[in-house]
Amino acid sequence: MDVSMALNGLRICWGVRVRGSKRLRCGEEVSDPRVVEETMKLINEFLNRVEKHRNVLLSESNTPFNETINALSEWLSKIEERINESNDKNITNLRKTMLKAGKKMLKLAEKAREKWLKTYKRELEELIEELRKGEADVVISGDPFNEDRSFVAHLYAESLAIDVVRVAKSGSITVMLHITGLKGFNVITPKLFGENTLRAMQYG
Repeated sequence: MDVSMALNGLRICWGVRVRGSKRLRCGEEVSDPRVVEETMKLINEFLNRVEKHRNVLLSESNTPFNETINALSEWLSKIEERINESNDKNITNLRKTMLKAGKKMLKLAEKAREKWLKTYKRELEELIEELRKGEADVVISGDPFNEDRSFVAHLYAESLAIDVVRVAKSGSITVMLHITGLKGFNVITPKLFGENTLRAMQYG
């Protein structure tokens, strides 16, 4: 699937806030070709970055959570080995607590990985296909012409919300992927497609 192709015919509209929801709904449709052009820059940048990271985002086995799971597993093994190294009871108890918390985090990350492969990846693929066919709704907010203010294209699927942001003043573009429906913690992926190593989660 080529996700970097140019887009045509998308329904682009200004976002309107909905009480009780974090998502914007589609308000007035955009007719100004200059606004459409600025929006398309964000959408095409999003698709280009998905293509760049397709081995993680669109893989049948690899996921954005694999790196976290591997790192947690390695860390837990080291903590487990060191539990009884110290004669200080407080240090021993601290390591046991860290081990217990780490195992819970690992279990949550493994559930998230499973749901990515079952749900989130499919929704991402469907969203990309809708963008390619010009069948998606793109909700925008901010100011497309004032570089001192952010400009955002919001893309929504049932369990995914993607914000493609032209950052105020710097003009750089960041992509944030929010996923929902995971029990126990919320997941936000800031700067998911940045230059640094792909990070799937931040634990709060």
